[in-house]
Amino acid sequence: MTVVQPRLIEIEGPPRERGLSYGRQADVQLRHGLGVYREMLDRHGLDWDSVLAYAAELRDALAPQVPSALEELRGIAEGAGVRLEEVLVVNGRSEIINLHARRPKDTGALDDGCTAAVVLPELSASGRLLHVQNWDWLPDCAESTVVLRILGHGHPDILTYVEAGGLARAGFNDRGVAITGNNLASAQDGTAPFGVPLSVIRRRVLESGGYSQALTELYRLPRTVSNNMTISCAQSGDCLNFETTPDRIYWQAPEGPCLTHSNHFVTAAARARETDIGIARGADTLFRDRRLRHLIEKAGRAHDLDTLAGALDDRFGTPRGIVRTPQGNEGETNPYLSATVAMVLMDAGAGEMRVRQLPYASQETTSYRLGDR
Repeated sequence: MTVVQPRLIEIEGPPRERGLSYGRQADVQLRHGLGVYREMLDRHGLDWDSVLAYAAELRDALAPQVPSALEELRGIAEGAGVRLEEVLVVNGRSEIINLHARRPKDTGALDDGCTAAVVLPELSASGRLLHVQNWDWLPDCAESTVVLRILGHGHPDILTYVEAGGLARAGFNDRGVAITGNNLASAQDGTAPFGVPLSVIRRRVLESGGYSQALTELYRLPRTVSNNMTISCAQSGDCLNFETTPDRIYWQAPEGPCLTHSNHFVTAAARARETDIGIARGADTLFRDRRLRHLIEKAGRAHDLDTLAGALDDRFGTPRGIVRTPQGNEGETNPYLSATVAMVLMDAGAGEMRVRQLPYASQETTSYRLGDR
């Protein structure tokens, strides 16, 4: 099996200039991703024209809220030679799917996992905070990914692993702030007015500056769907987890030297108030976060990115484990079970990100640095 490593794309300048450069450099990957989504959504009865109509609503809502992001997205579309609404499909995929869930469509089979961990300095060999994640989604999306190095234009420099055309997924900035996101699903999804797409929220968190600015920005921006976001700070050696819905944010601090999260609400307030509809899509979430924490903590106090990669490579529960595989799904009620697209390992204090694409099939890891020019 040939596994494609994400290429490094460097962009800089004002939003439109960044977008044009990004779109021109990532046009092949972006078009591949659009083909994957068009086929997948069609398979689930979601007409492409109606998907683009929802994307247009996201566009109109985004314009007054984060105009710089919309300007960059316009540049991406022009640079890649695709429609702005198509770029918004990549950036607003979770929002579009969950908005369709208000209609009589079956989105329960659109299974989106992820298992993340933050190791605090007292548990790492270097004394630096480490932030890692397995991103579970459609395996074909591996060929749509890139690593963006964004040189600040009035903002911090950023390194982020992302689907081509997206503004951010997992990444960190030169102030040591890192973010990952895990899918959540609640009864609130699709009931609120259009908010800011998750990819834009993550970019704005990284653009905002240091830790306090990042946390404030997360609270400031309105959301359309539920999502879990973990934000860490290498400078302070701290992290916080945020279980968000369109109406509420539930925050969680680490209890001990490690914090983990998967795809269900764990804070007491959220479990009491929210209807968690994501568990039915993949009940393995109930053990993945706890198992990952156990694997990390039992290994002792000398973790680095290599040892954390070993923990994330755990195969217990295959095919629905910390590492997900596309094989072995016979008898599953969900015939489109996601797989682990990438293992993302971040040492923001050292300015390093490592990516292992399709880790169930490959041990090849590529390293990227924020400061390399």
